[in-house]
Amino acid sequence: MMITKNYKSIFSYIAALTIGFFIVSCEQETNADLSTFVPTTPTLSVTTEVSSASLIEDNSVYTYTATLSTAQLVDTKLYVTQISGDATMGADFTIDGSLIIPAGSLSVTGEIKILADELLEGTETVQIQIGDNRVANAALTPATMEFTILNYTEGDLVIDMGWEMSEITTDNSGNEISPTAFADLRLLVSTGPNNIDIIGGSDGGSFETYVMNEATPDGEYYIVADFYDANSTIIRSLNLDLTLNQAGVINNDHRTYSEAISNDNICANNFYVLAKITKSGMYYTTEDVASNNFLSQTVTWFGTDVIDAFNPSGYTSHVTTGINCDGQTISGLNKEWMENIWGETIETEGTVLYTVDGAGVVTIASQYIFTTLYSGSYYDYTVSGTGTYDELTGEMNIQYYLDQEGFSPNGWMFANGYMATDYFEANLTLAP
Repeated sequence: MMITKNYKSIFSYIAALTIGFFIVSCEQETNADLSTFVPTTPTLSVTTEVSSASLIEDNSVYTYTATLSTAQLVDTKLYVTQISGDATMGADFTIDGSLIIPAGSLSVTGEIKILADELLEGTETVQIQIGDNRVANAALTPATMEFTILNYTEGDLVIDMGWEMSEITTDNSGNEISPTAFADLRLLVSTGPNNIDIIGGSDGGSFETYVMNEATPDGEYYIVADFYDANSTIIRSLNLDLTLNQAGVINNDHRTYSEAISNDNICANNFYVLAKITKSGMYYTTEDVASNNFLSQTVTWFGTDVIDAFNPSGYTSHVTTGINCDGQTISGLNKEWMENIWGETIETEGTVLYTVDGAGVVTIASQYIFTTLYSGSYYDYTVSGTGTYDELTGEMNIQYYLDQEGFSPNGWMFANGYMATDYFEANLTLAP
């Protein structure tokens, strides 16, 4: 049978196309020269074990992982380089200079090792970048890891503090917000469990490090975290991380404090005590305190409130004291008497502030206390008073006055012979 000219042309075209497909298939299988022939446009993401860390030269190893969104027909290569810092590659640290995700695979893990040496050096830094524009067959946003390499004497204690949101938090575009962009915390060392008696601390732009050196006087100290600034539109609890190191004695003593502190109130009273340090010479012992100042100062009191002719023993009272950004708070005063004897229902209760001075004198300045409902009408009350607090016995006495737009229930009770005093009186004891 003869093949006509037209059929010959068609046959030649099909043969050439078949050979072309065969050549491309062979190139895919051999991955020659890290070819960028891909069926998709994948993304390449990098996750790091830490974004920044301060540590001693102790052969610590930190890992990072590069992950493709879709496996590729060819190898994917990325480079790891030092982009800043005065630490020396090979002497102070080592890195994997490049990593390859093999064809058909999704990820590869590399490591950075901080090398131990016995040289007396100053503090050094290094910033490592994972990935750059040399990645040809995937869209990559490079990641960085920053290290502060500490060189200190045997008597120094290095305190590192980091944090993270208790849940994944994103911005309006759906991008995850980093912990250091969300909140700027201070790391403080104080002689008391507070952020007032401070002997030192750290307040940088990222996770914090403080070195308590051998010259620090012996005694008890507290590690405290508070806010310098934080996101004001998204409220989150923060998990805190604490790591302690002392050359030759304490090696990566790591502690976590879940949902330790929240950015719902950014003020001096919002702080968290992580741990207590006891220093004796060159030696340090530590114990967790794990105390949120707002929560730890919320306490309940029991006792009596209001003595009148109807109940000479006084009415059972339940009072709660605490603290907010404005100061010490007290709630529950007069509640039982107002509702059960005076007959008005408390609809809204305000936040009443009070003070206690060094001599134990209690003062309640005149302020709104609650709004009541009676016969379909609402009544606003203010309170004022003074008293005493005995820290040793845990007892508090408050003599106070109520006022409702010029009318005084306690004054009325006294004037009509139902009370021996023209003020109400609460006698309270801290709940065990």
